[in-house]
Formats: sequence, C-alpha cells, structure tokens
Amino acid sequence: MKRTILVAVLVCAGCKHAPKYYQVDRATAGGVRGTVLFAGNAPAAKRISMEAEPDCAALHNAPVFDETVKAKDGKLANVFVYVKAGLKGKTFEPPRTSVVLDQHGCLFAPRVVALRAGQTITVKNSDPVSHNIHPTPRNNRDWNQQQPPSSPDLQRRFARPEVMIPVKCNIHAWMKTYIGVLDHPYSAVTDASGEFTFDPLPPGKYTVAAWHESFGEMVQEVEVRKGEAAELKIVFR
Repeated sequence: MKRTILVAVLVCAGCKHAPKYYQVDRATAGGVRGTVLFAGNAPAAKRISMEAEPDCAALHNAPVFDETVKAKDGKLANVFVYVKAGLKGKTFEPPRTSVVLDQHGCLFAPRVVALRAGQTITVKNSDPVSHNIHPTPRNNRDWNQQQPPSSPDLQRRFARPEVMIPVKCNIHAWMKTYIGVLDHPYSAVTDASGEFTFDPLPPGKYTVAAWHESFGEMVQEVEVRKGEAAELKIVFR
C-alpha cells in the first residue's frame, strides 16, 4: 500500500513540471507578410569547377553555378527570416516532423534550412558518390559524418537555438549550406519570389531579422495588430 502511494506521488510530481506550451489564439492573432529585396547589381554567379571530381561533373549536363547570391528582378532568395525579439515568455511545442537536407548533384539542397531546437533533421545522400557532412556550430555539439552512396539517412538534432550554423562537405569544398535553429516556429527561407509569411502571430511589437550568408543580418521593427497582416520590405544593398 505504501509503495502504491509513493508511485502516485512521484507521478504527480512529474506532472507539475510538464511544460505548458503557448497556443496562439487565432481569433485575436495577426500576421506578417514581407519581401526581401536586393537593390543594385547582383554579383555575377561564379561557375563551380567539378573537374577534380569527375563523378560529380557527370551528374550535370550543363555548367553549375554558385548560389551564394541568388537574386532575380530585385528579389533575393535563400534569406533566413525570423522573429528575433517579441516572443519572450512564450514556449512553443516542438514539432514532430523532420526537416530533410539532401545531397544531390554534389550540392546541398536546400541552400538554407529552417529548423527548430530539438527537431530532427534527416540528411540524405541521393548521389552515387560519398559525401561528408560537417556542421560547425558555436552553441551546439559539432559532428562530422561520412555518408557513402546508398547508406541509411542520418538523423540528428540541435538542442539549442543558433543563427546560423555553417555546414560543409569535407570531400567537396564547394558544397555549403546553412541551418538556422530557433526555439519558436516563426522563421522562413525566401525562394525566388523573396517572400515570407508569419501567420498566425500574436498581436504585439516584434523585431524581424533577415540573414544572408554574404550580406549579414538586417533587422526591422513591426507591430502586429488583431486580424491584420503587417507588410514588411527588407532591402539588402
């Protein structure tokens, strides 16, 4: 009898420390819609030389160009946009889904990855050649893993927020990607349209940051009101 009571007390004590996740009230929420632009002449894309790796070169029928700066019609792709401040005191439930990072054509895809702290990232090798994925974080554990062709997918997690984590392939020097890790769901990576959306977002004042691997980080302040989508334009020059 005493043992049963002790177990019940321990279970109850564990329940008291269960995390309370913040739930957005859609009835009062607003949002943010934005576009990341590039003003000026974008630098010409550099051709990637794969001559030293003929197996990689054979995977392409046309020249391959570096995507460090990918701008078209003034719109900038591969920008990591996120809420940098304004969510203090709110704890969000970690996602159960996995984010996929592929190695295809001896390139990482995508170029920039949005990830949550504790979320699984699944690393694939879709090439007939070996790769070696090597994230170099400052606030998380470093790891370095070879991945031969047809080998099982790698599954890893980053425990703490960090913007940004550079990732390289130790075999193919041109292969790069970047991972942004946050403790909340408000992040996005711009595509060719340069656009991003945060919805739903609780009413309040926020700092929104946009990070680019060549141009650094820019921030803007925005106020979100009930039932409205605030418009943002972030311009790199």
